[in-house]
Amino acid sequence: MARQKSMRAILGEGVQWLLVAASLSSFVIGLAGCSSGPVASDPSLTTGQRDQAQREARRPSAGPDESYETVIVESDLPVPLEQFSKWFAQKGAAEFSVFMTGASAVPPIRLIAQIHNGAVRSDALIGLWRNVGDRRRVVFADGASALEEITNDQLPQCFQYEVWNLTDDTGRYITYALSEFRFSGNDRGTHIRWEYSFRPRGLPDGWFISRFVHEDFRQFMAATLTAMQVQAGAEAVAMYVWPANLQ
Repeated sequence: MARQKSMRAILGEGVQWLLVAASLSSFVIGLAGCSSGPVASDPSLTTGQRDQAQREARRPSAGPDESYETVIVESDLPVPLEQFSKWFAQKGAAEFSVFMTGASAVPPIRLIAQIHNGAVRSDALIGLWRNVGDRRRVVFADGASALEEITNDQLPQCFQYEVWNLTDDTGRYITYALSEFRFSGNDRGTHIRWEYSFRPRGLPDGWFISRFVHEDFRQFMAATLTAMQVQAGAEAVAMYVWPANLQ
């Protein structure tokens, strides 16, 4: 009931603005749809043709003065930073889409229309998702996909990648997204800070995606991070080579 009252109040105070903003956004989206679309989204392409096109696709450049909608989730893992960092570098980063699959219990995320609900697999396009420049295609449960490329690897402290070429409805509103992990040690083990920044396609789009980013996608991130922590907690200690005097 509280949400319904809030929505009525918003509509009552700003119905004129909402109508104008929606019309403008639709106009901008229409123009964008006429000029370009996701790379290799034509269903008539063979798997090889699609892979090659997405392998050669130009990654959007992130400018210093860009405007973003940003969300951050943080958590502590009871595993020492050295152990966690080794696990993340050798296994965690490459298998990250598995943890997104673990987030499939999150209720369907909606941004005007329903979008993907968890990842089902990742397809390597360049490299093995371990080094800067490695690229992959992440495929979601509803058949939509996105491209991801590692842009910065300063493990054990920092790991960054860019996401673009979204083939679902969010791609109509978002040009690309920047994802960053930062890890630090503390008295509880490892502190994980995960930041996602979405670049809207135009001015109205930032307004439309704000709730999606700060509520729905944040929930998706939290569930993904929890799934990763469970896996890391089970595997990181087993992978760690203990000093001889502690064995």
